[in-house]
Amino acid sequence: MAATTAPPSQQPQQQPPSDDALIVAIIAAFLAAHTVPAIVSRLRKPFARAGIRSAALTAGVAVVLNMPQQPMEGTGPATRWAVRTNTLRRAAFTLASVRRIQQAADDAKAQGSPVIDAITKAVQAERRFFGQHVAASQNRLIATSAVDGFASVHGNLLGWRTVRDKNVTPGCLAADGKNWRVDDPPIVEGHPSYPGTVHALCRCRPVPPRTGAPVMPGANSS
Repeated sequence: MAATTAPPSQQPQQQPPSDDALIVAIIAAFLAAHTVPAIVSRLRKPFARAGIRSAALTAGVAVVLNMPQQPMEGTGPATRWAVRTNTLRRAAFTLASVRRIQQAADDAKAQGSPVIDAITKAVQAERRFFGQHVAASQNRLIATSAVDGFASVHGNLLGWRTVRDKNVTPGCLAADGKNWRVDDPPIVEGHPSYPGTVHALCRCRPVPPRTGAPVMPGANSS
């Protein structure tokens, strides 16, 4: 009687990494390496599993590295928050950028157009987008540095002042006149914020605490 041969076992198909996992990988790669080839080498495998090829990954990483690097530490709780926020947002931008570049390459290939030309055009757009990202990051650091300086004089509990005009946003208006803690950034418009960081055109600023004013719930206490 002939021996039966068992069919080869099926290898489980790897799931693509989550966005959170990719962002963690990006942060780790930027901390450990400082050149495009070294960073790409660390990210190539997880990004390949996510459908991003080396050309798009290299182009996206190069965009981010060609801009001024942000400080990696802060002197007070507000600037430390800004550094953490900037680090996360730079990683999120990198992920979104390489995906947009990869999509441009895929579209060009599907249409029979030169892929390298599509990547070059996409990179030009990403440089403009990243310039806006860098400006927002720098503004975040300037605003939080002012907060820490103000806290060194007036203490951890401060007041929030908003410019009340037709351009004020609902969240900033709701925060106006309230107190808040520097070591526990208040939730404004759905996310932790300091005066001057709620949105790109935020004109809020810290003031001395107001006697009897309510204290806004913060990221750590809400």
